[in-house]
Amino acid sequence: RIDGRTIDYSHLKIQEGDPEPVPFSFLNEDKGLQLDQVPCHMAYTNPAAHQIILDNMHCNKHISEDVTAPRYCPSIESKVIRFKGKNHQIWLEPEGLETHTVYPQGLSCTLPIEHQQRLLKCIKGLENSSMVQCGYGVEYNYVDPRQLKPSLETKLVEGLFLAGQINGTTGYEEAAAQGIIAGINAALFVRNQDSFTLDRSEAYIGVLIDDLTTLGTTEPYRMFTSRAEHRLTLRPDNADMRLTEKGYSIGCVSDTRMKITQCMKERIENGLNLLRGIQFTPHAWKKELGINMKEDGVKKSALDMLAHNDVTLETL
Repeated sequence: RIDGRTIDYSHLKIQEGDPEPVPFSFLNEDKGLQLDQVPCHMAYTNPAAHQIILDNMHCNKHISEDVTAPRYCPSIESKVIRFKGKNHQIWLEPEGLETHTVYPQGLSCTLPIEHQQRLLKCIKGLENSSMVQCGYGVEYNYVDPRQLKPSLETKLVEGLFLAGQINGTTGYEEAAAQGIIAGINAALFVRNQDSFTLDRSEAYIGVLIDDLTTLGTTEPYRMFTSRAEHRLTLRPDNADMRLTEKGYSIGCVSDTRMKITQCMKERIENGLNLLRGIQFTPHAWKKELGINMKEDGVKKSALDMLAHNDVTLETL
């Protein structure tokens, strides 16, 4: 971490926040969400910084020892080795509105502290910066996740549920995904109720846990859309339709939230029925919408017409 008051922002590229922040939750009804925001800035590494890293690679435990490091959020040492001759982005991210601490995203490293300080001084805008906290690495062992049931209960020890890095994963979201399933099933276990699982077709949580418990992993596991064969239907905009009822059935969703979801589900179904009920011949649609389509004489519904690239709900 860096003291933001010691950074020269005048030579750095500014990155403002979203002008109209979008809330994550469907329950947030404040469409005009107003937030106090502070901008991020972008800096770059350079050959001088790379040389400091290369000259001290023998000090890097994660590079020199037989350790499998994360492939998808690599340290700056790993990036310098893998992508020779390239300068790497460093996002300077303020940690809050009431602190001067700045996180240099993309500069994580495990070099000795004196070399980390030299590294900072080589970077434009950070020549006079003050380091508040040095970077560090975490080395950990893990349980082969194939020893787990889909509920994340261990096969060998009844009633023991595991979640997070111990299962061979890396990342906050991956840990949280396992944590909620392990926590739910631990509670169901003490109540003598059936375990709760999600299928690969129902949620990315299902993909993650299925991958781990059936295939295992030889490197820190990260969840990607490319791992999911049902990725087109596993979207943020239909998460409530997919999962709210399941959560409600085991007591993890409130009555209020369930009612909101049921209301939304009913509105969506009414809208779909309305679109299905509006039907014209291709000739009529072509005339109304001014689009090119095959005139085969078979009536098409308004829902069918939404499959055309140039047709939206607004144009209909």
